[in-house]
Amino acid sequence: MAQNTYFSGQGVVYLAERDSSGNPLAFEDARNAPAFKFSLKTETLEHKESRSGQRLVDLRLIKGKSAECSMTLDVFDKARLALVLYGAHSTLAAGSVTDEAMPAGMLVGQFYGTAKPVISSVVIKDSAATPATLAHNKDYRVTSPGGGMIEILNVGTFVQPFKVSYVNGDATNINMMTAGAPERWVRFVGVNTAANNANVIIDLYRVSFDPLKDLNLISDDIAKFELAGSVLMDDTKENDAVLGQFGRIVQV
Repeated sequence: MAQNTYFSGQGVVYLAERDSSGNPLAFEDARNAPAFKFSLKTETLEHKESRSGQRLVDLRLIKGKSAECSMTLDVFDKARLALVLYGAHSTLAAGSVTDEAMPAGMLVGQFYGTAKPVISSVVIKDSAATPATLAHNKDYRVTSPGGGMIEILNVGTFVQPFKVSYVNGDATNINMMTAGAPERWVRFVGVNTAANNANVIIDLYRVSFDPLKDLNLISDDIAKFELAGSVLMDDTKENDAVLGQFGRIVQV
């Protein structure tokens, strides 16, 4: 009697851009993925006979086949965020800013956000002919150096708009909705923990990812986000008998 084979998986998900021939370029580790799955679907047309009085289904025609892929990620690296935000990442270099103008008419209790984050050595002056310097922790305070947030504590007889100078640190900028739907070759290299950690490899050749649906930014738990999309037919495989045109599962 054959032994039953069960499956309980863990492993690493890799993503790669494709070259013009449909082959994967260098893979990137998608980092920790608590969940990874794909599903196959068919669109069908059912025909019912009209002779028996029972309207019985006598034909089920497959009109189309499709596949979907999704993974849950909980490591917020810049490459993955850029992917789900349909954007790109760039570096905001450290430097200094001189006389950045605040909005006119700032009131006590209002906040100003500097154009660049990670600020230090903050100096605020007014717009008088001979500028007066505001006193830290008396006329203003920096409430979030990392976020570049400054609270106004006193406007007195200062001439607005205020002008702020500061030193800014390195940061990474990730913009949103500036790129089209990204396509990646997805490879799962895992182990079946229910079968003595036997290796399993899953390749999905063309996954077109959807943008991020939601991101829980305030939570008592580790934040996670879903990277999901459609598995597309890869016409560079020409219905290969070994590879297929959507993907494959390799059991080692």
